[in-house]
Amino acid sequence: MPASVKGAVNLRKALRAYTPDLAKALPKEVAAALKPITKSAKGYLPDNGSVLSGWLARENSQARFPSYDAKIAKAGIGYKTTPSKPNRRGFRSLARVFNKSAAGAIYETMGRKTPDSRFVRNQNSKFSQSMKGDGKMKGRALFRAYEENNGKARDAVLNAIKAAANKLNQRSTVRG
Repeated sequence: MPASVKGAVNLRKALRAYTPDLAKALPKEVAAALKPITKSAKGYLPDNGSVLSGWLARENSQARFPSYDAKIAKAGIGYKTTPSKPNRRGFRSLARVFNKSAAGAIYETMGRKTPDSRFVRNQNSKFSQSMKGDGKMKGRALFRAYEENNGKARDAVLNAIKAAANKLNQRSTVRG
């Protein structure tokens, strides 16, 4: 689940301005926390032989529905440690995992709204893989990997932010 941290963007700006070494160390610590999630999520994606044959790429196909290719879907899974732009409610993400391939995103969320659709039933009969998570945080690869991580990545990211803030405060105290 997402965590709300106030002042983290300002902390990153202060780190860049006053302690560049801490500014470089923070994203590395956050990346170390996110790498296990992306690695296990790539393992949850099926190979080309485990998806429906109609979903694979075909020659001379004019279809608009994205075809599945395991190599592209696995390459589309990644993470970012830079703050995002604010959404319409003003929230930013400081660290996130994502899947930028269309077919991978379809595999991730298929069956979330319509678990009884023919596409989902056929895919589940060929390669049964459970969805994990709750509500909008429910999926087969990324959300499953995050759920099975048991909040270790979230706690590691929060601890890295706290540690960077503490180090910045220690360095900025006035001694006299």
